[in-house]
Amino acid sequence: MNEALIEKHLSPEARADLGEVILFEEIDSTNAESLRLLKAGKTGSWIVLAQSQIAGRGRSGRTWSSYKGAGIYLSLVRRFTLVADALQSLSLVTAISLHAALTALGVQNLQLKWPNDVLHEKRKLAGILLELHKMESTLHVVFGVGINLDLPAQAVKEIGRPVTDLNSLTDNEVNTEELVALFINALLPNVINFEATGFSPFQDDWNRLDCYINHDIVIQNGNERSIGKSLGVDNSGAQLMQTATGRQTIIGGEIFPSLRELATGSPT
Repeated sequence: MNEALIEKHLSPEARADLGEVILFEEIDSTNAESLRLLKAGKTGSWIVLAQSQIAGRGRSGRTWSSYKGAGIYLSLVRRFTLVADALQSLSLVTAISLHAALTALGVQNLQLKWPNDVLHEKRKLAGILLELHKMESTLHVVFGVGINLDLPAQAVKEIGRPVTDLNSLTDNEVNTEELVALFINALLPNVINFEATGFSPFQDDWNRLDCYINHDIVIQNGNERSIGKSLGVDNSGAQLMQTATGRQTIIGGEIFPSLRELATGSPT
């Protein structure tokens, strides 16, 4: 991956907002490196990119398989003036932005899974992990993104869940620098909009792209389990669910399409 080619595809607004692009051939985790830089006192906005990760992380403590050349692994760091509680639905905005970038690149029929996965025919193409870092009164968000590019058979076996990659979904070789730039170009204005108005402007977009809306689902959050029909998200980004006891609002957890999938631990 080439820093100059990424910058070539960035919008003028993105170039003005971002600092440097930091590239690694291999690293433990782009999120971990971003947090180390924050703890060392680095300020502003920047991107960390790697061709492979030896300790990539996903949600719920999962390992993200990160073989060299198998994916795009990046973290964007940005400062926020909002309080942490106001950032709950930022992962949904990130997923919407990534969907827009992938669609602009020509990838079709993508959907979203609450709160932060991009799917193709219920197979995971990309995942998002947001982490907060607060130093005194300054709050930064690390936007961690992993996009499957060309998964080897061993990686698919290790993941043990339905997955796909860009090489399976496109006829042409993916321009990774262009994709990174398209994502940043989509994310930054969406983040600015989110800071000003909250999640409400994004609600319809999410519900239009939601893979499980109007389907029966199971949501597991720690030891709590909710079973019902997905009604999409509300204007705060919370998951709405119609259950046997009435409508519930869920603010955390993981969606499984069935109890069977929950029992095997293999959600999409």
